Amino acid sequence: MRRHAFSAAVLFLGSSAGPLLAQEPVFTDSIRPVGIVRASAVVDSVFVDRTLPHGFVFAGDWGAYLMARLGAVPIPEDLRVAVVADTQHIVLRTRVGDLPFLAKQALGPLLGMLPPETKVEGEIGLDRLGPQVVRFRLLAVRLNDIPVPERFLQEVMAGVGRQYPALTHTGRDLLIQVPLDAELLLAPGGVRLVGPPPARAPSDSGVKGEG
Repeated sequence: MRRHAFSAAVLFLGSSAGPLLAQEPVFTDSIRPVGIVRASAVVDSVFVDRTLPHGFVFAGDWGAYLMARLGAVPIPEDLRVAVVADTQHIVLRTRVGDLPFLAKQALGPLLGMLPPETKVEGEIGLDRLGPQVVRFRLLAVRLNDIPVPERFLQEVMAGVGRQYPALTHTGRDLLIQVPLDAELLLAPGGVRLVGPPPARAPSDSGVKGEG
């Protein structure tokens, strides 16, 4: 089960798309196991315990957090996945040769017999589906900067989605619940969390007596 969960995460996180917006500053990060702890601490502080009004998670830490949500743990210490973020996308970059063997084996229909230096990039977008639901969606995949045909990508990812409940049936969507009136936004270098506004104390509408 762990083998398949990790493969699903790499397929979701380690595939591709277009260039980031040139006008936005970007920050390149990498995915490390410790990122799960750091990202979870921010999420808990802003969305759960609400001890902080807002917070920021670097792109690599957020990538680790998403992999944990998919069940792809433990994350290898030597995982080579670069992460770049702006206000529109998160792009993850790696090479076929840097993917773990089990991941390459499971992704055979997508990677085929590509040489190890083949670049693999994945573009992920973020949108809001409801008052308390945001969606991270795999928008596109590129191999050596060549887009994988959408129809083929749909077929591959649908197979993943049938196996793993953390993803939707498309295999391309990961849904995350946020508090009502809270925000989860892409930002240069990572994601920004904004907690719900503090509850207002009830006003004293009584009339004070004299004396």
